[in-house]
Amino acid sequence: FRVGRSERVVPKNNTTEMVFSWRSGEREPLSRRLSGDIETSTRSRRYELCPTSAPAATNADKPRKVPVKVDPKVFFANERTFIAWLHMALILGGIGMGIISFSERAGWSAAYGFVLLPVAVAFVLYALRQYYVRAHAIRSREPGPYEDRNGPYALGVILICAVITNLTIHLAVA
Repeated sequence: FRVGRSERVVPKNNTTEMVFSWRSGEREPLSRRLSGDIETSTRSRRYELCPTSAPAATNADKPRKVPVKVDPKVFFANERTFIAWLHMALILGGIGMGIISFSERAGWSAAYGFVLLPVAVAFVLYALRQYYVRAHAIRSREPGPYEDRNGPYALGVILICAVITNLTIHLAVA
């Protein structure tokens, strides 16, 4: 609790020097405080605290380069994501190969599998590319984000196109 202390205050958009009195809790013009004449209209203005002397130059305004700490779990998370994409590609490739191996010799049933195989290869290539891009960004300590926002949508569109192609082949044959 500060009693009797005052700070120098400079108002916004005004050149009159103001004083904030801790005792009364109000801001008053310094000239009126010295003369004893105080108006209520000066109390409603917004004021900023101003130091009595020029501030010392500090490094607070300069941007700092903080070293980015990379935990080992970041590398492992990148590897887990890579393995998850490979798992999905393996499932798609396995389904495609299963359809091809159980298809009839004469007919369109093998086409369903042949449509899924390029999609599985696209998943593998995307996973490999993302793994290397993220690994390079982590090793060079680039600040994140490390996610790819467009790749999964593109792979989803490719997968939907493959499903639509399979349905079209099925409806054309039937």
